[in-house]
Amino acid sequence: MAIVIALLWVFYLLASAPVYRAVKRDYALRTANAIAENIDNDNYSLLVRKLAYADNSCILISDSSGNEIYSQHVYADCMIHNVSAESLADYYGKTLENGGKFTADGNDSDGTLSDYDPDDFEGDIPIASAGSVTSITCVIAKTAGGESLLITVESVVTPPASTRLTWIITLSTLTFALLVAAVTIAFVLGKGIADPIIKLTEAASDIAKGGAEAVDISAHGYKEINELKQGLEIAAREVADLERYRRELIANVSHDLRTPLTLIKGYAELMRDIPSEAGKSENFDVIIDEAARLTGLVNDMLDLSREQEKGDKMRLDTFDLVKTLSALVERHGKLIEHLGYKLEFEHEERALVYADEKRITQVVYNLINNAVNYSGEDKVVVIRQFTKGPNVRVEVTDHGEGVDVNILPHIWDRYFKSDKSHKRATVGTGLGLSIVKTVMEKHPGGVYGVISEKGKGSTFYIELPKYR
Repeated sequence: MAIVIALLWVFYLLASAPVYRAVKRDYALRTANAIAENIDNDNYSLLVRKLAYADNSCILISDSSGNEIYSQHVYADCMIHNVSAESLADYYGKTLENGGKFTADGNDSDGTLSDYDPDDFEGDIPIASAGSVTSITCVIAKTAGGESLLITVESVVTPPASTRLTWIITLSTLTFALLVAAVTIAFVLGKGIADPIIKLTEAASDIAKGGAEAVDISAHGYKEINELKQGLEIAAREVADLERYRRELIANVSHDLRTPLTLIKGYAELMRDIPSEAGKSENFDVIIDEAARLTGLVNDMLDLSREQEKGDKMRLDTFDLVKTLSALVERHGKLIEHLGYKLEFEHEERALVYADEKRITQVVYNLINNAVNYSGEDKVVVIRQFTKGPNVRVEVTDHGEGVDVNILPHIWDRYFKSDKSHKRATVGTGLGLSIVKTVMEKHPGGVYGVISEKGKGSTFYIELPKYR
């Protein structure tokens, strides 16, 4: 608003007088042309008087020799009514040389008596113009009889004192109105935009400092502010969930590390303190199994971290999913058969997919481990592969207790544990489902999910587009 006000006043001070002069000269030319076009009209004198008083102009019609034919005075001391016939004839010649139109500045007088002093008079004396500039516009008109006449219009092209005062009053009023509008708009913007943004900025700072759970995001306003608020609320919830997951991760990993380390330390001390135990193979088996469990835990944590950071690129290629899963089920079944578990694989003859074979193998491996950990008393895990529409689907089913519907949406979350007593897994590390989610979300057209009912087991599945 300040810039707009400044531009208005600069225009008034620098451009108002030139614009006023240009408008007056253009109006004088239009007046002269109008008279020239109606010079043969019997009532042209009425038109002359009307145009003269409409623009406070003096108009004179003369012949080529400078002899006056008709004139209309509006203000005193106009130049065209105080010049000789020779001067008017000279104007006629210049107009003729200029193609029938001619414009020139007239006199530059003070418009007042030389000895005028407003202090010599009583009362509120209006400010008088210091001087005025006139402009003379000439147009040659042809009568029906072939006579050439000179139409001369003299106008004052300097704004009078009353006009300048009108401009000043108008600009002052507009300045005041714009200032009031500026203050009002600033207040509205401050309340509607600035204040909510300040509150959201403070809330974002609190989130960054670790106070996501207690942060107050109460700002509201325009559509964009509300969208920003919603985004910040989502970020606050994510940060709060991440903090909770971090604490659970520390507790879970601590438990998963402590148990095998305790067993390794205990059996090593047993073998050291009791020489007869040092040669028993089952003691070495326990130490080797627990060391393998530690290795698996660390590897799964590294895999999950790498997948979530998107630092490991997918290596997509076409392969037979049935062949890959057959080898996986056979190999993995032998590893757990000594624990009493049985893997059953139902499949088609062939199923080509375009995916990362290593990652998909890892996904199914984790689903099988999860099913083994939560299988029922029969200790049977069924793996099915079949075509479902345009996709190839793989299901891993156990006959365990199933998953509570209240926690079903959270089982894919990072570090989520459904059993707060932290049941120790038979195989695996407890991070498998998070890896499944991350890998499948990276695959084009990848789908994953679970169907479960309390007391009736669970079926975890993945789908990939079938390669045609």
